[in-house]
Amino acid sequence: MTTEIPVVRDYTIPLERYPHLNEKKTLRDAAKVIHTFTAGEKDQLRYSDALVVNDQNQLVGRITMTDILHGLAPQLVEATKVNKFEGKTADFANLALLVEDSFFKECSLQWSQPISKFMSAVEHTVPADTHLLQALLIMLNTKDYNLPVVANEMIVGVIRMEEIFKAISSHCNL
Repeated sequence: MTTEIPVVRDYTIPLERYPHLNEKKTLRDAAKVIHTFTAGEKDQLRYSDALVVNDQNQLVGRITMTDILHGLAPQLVEATKVNKFEGKTADFANLALLVEDSFFKECSLQWSQPISKFMSAVEHTVPADTHLLQALLIMLNTKDYNLPVVANEMIVGVIRMEEIFKAISSHCNL
């Protein structure tokens, strides 16, 4: 184990290497940004969300893949709210077949919706000079495993549980 105190700054994914876009963009733009960051031979998506910034590049929110899907197909959200219907069994997912035709027609019409209608506020950020263990405790306490990192009141990147796990493992001589 090293004597150097690990801080968030040393393990942050820089903003330019993490999905982010302006608050004036659309659901299509958000999906494209998330699709830009892939890994592996099958181009698997690396991130499930994107940070949303204003014209001054200040953090104003986050949009997840789930938020985008809700924007594209609000009827799916409503379908999941059905508590009981005749014949409901453990095969509840088959209810999706009832909305399949309307889903694909509807979603192609929704791409131009502004992300501002579907994004959520970012409740927790972490300063870049925060000790890694403190950031880990914030994640565990809030169940928010992707924390935006700030320095000088500006968003500089993101620290994820994955980076903290890797750092702790190496500091503990895995």
